Amino acid sequence: MKISRRSVLRYSGLAAAWLALTGCTPTGNASLGSSLPAWMQKALRVSPADSSAASSAASSEASSEMAASSLPASEQLDPGFGVMPSYDANPLTGEERSGNDRIVGVMVNNICNSERQNARPQRGIASADLLIESKVEGGITRFCAVYSSVDNIPEIGPIRSGRDQFLQLLMPWNALYYHDGESIFCTQFINVYNYSGLNIGGKSYFNTPIHPHVAHRIKRSENVAYEHTEFTSAKEIKQAANDAGISLSYPYEGTFFRFADYRTKAVNTLEGTPAAKSISITHSASYKTSFAYNSWNKNYKMSMYSNRTKKFESTVDELTGKQLAFDNVVVCFANIAAYAGDSHDVQEAQYVQGGEAYLFTRGGVQTGRWEKNHPTQPLKLYTDSGEEMTLNRGKTYFALVDDDEWANFSYQ
Repeated sequence: MKISRRSVLRYSGLAAAWLALTGCTPTGNASLGSSLPAWMQKALRVSPADSSAASSAASSEASSEMAASSLPASEQLDPGFGVMPSYDANPLTGEERSGNDRIVGVMVNNICNSERQNARPQRGIASADLLIESKVEGGITRFCAVYSSVDNIPEIGPIRSGRDQFLQLLMPWNALYYHDGESIFCTQFINVYNYSGLNIGGKSYFNTPIHPHVAHRIKRSENVAYEHTEFTSAKEIKQAANDAGISLSYPYEGTFFRFADYRTKAVNTLEGTPAAKSISITHSASYKTSFAYNSWNKNYKMSMYSNRTKKFESTVDELTGKQLAFDNVVVCFANIAAYAGDSHDVQEAQYVQGGEAYLFTRGGVQTGRWEKNHPTQPLKLYTDSGEEMTLNRGKTYFALVDDDEWANFSYQ
């Protein structure tokens, strides 16, 4: 029998697990092979002689990699009695993680009221792992493009000022929040929760420490207003972070949402739930977002209503010319209204109240609720039966929508 390196590691892992469970210690290669019980030999599809040979090879080749000791608590046996590695997923996509990069959220303009007041098409948003959209003021929505690594950020923009409803979603993840300016309410959160160390491009209200952003201007056309022409990039964000002494590495131990497990290649097909091939989301009278399910690629293609042309248009990334597509679409309804006083209609989201939640994936829909009990706690999605919703691995669009627009929300 030819014994591969993969087999060696598998046999030695099984042997270690068996010894740990029985309280035995190996006294030699032969004793280790003969100690394998019949059910384990059957599971491995080997004969007693094979298992003895395998354990002999394992003791010499794997001693330095998997010294005969009990399995770490973070590892478990899979149904095939192999050793399942620790869960170490990309916090935004659920895929296996390849590094310890810090999450970066960049505020992106989405105004589209006229030829002059127009930020579309944006650049760099197709590369985001998570795209958050919510109303900010005057019925206008804004994006926060969220990346699992600064190295994944191309030229992005037009960038715009920060708002606390986006910050509160990023805060529990110690993400770098990157923008040009911010509302006074956003600065209050930065100040109260001591987040200035990860806030680039903020304001000095309340004597809050600030870190300048780095960006550049692109003259898109003669008719587009100056405030919609600012862009940044990975190189510039790295420079701003370096100037501020901010590390772009962080050892995450969880994920933004719960994802189907990459180790078992699990998929959430939403079996038994209603079909949802099209989705229509209304943020305000002039800001509407829709999605059409592509059964071939198993993703949702994004379009937005243009108040400039008075029709829906495909949402494309100017860098690629391709329409944005997402593996998951999450819609959360919240009590959203203008801050009290002379707030200039800057919107406040009442996260502590929670609300209705909808998960769209693989052409289906699952209903439930969302909760976020404190600014420093992550948002959680729950099914109607109380279990945490499971998203499929990949890119996610997340909409935070005013309760007042629930009647204008539909899917089929």
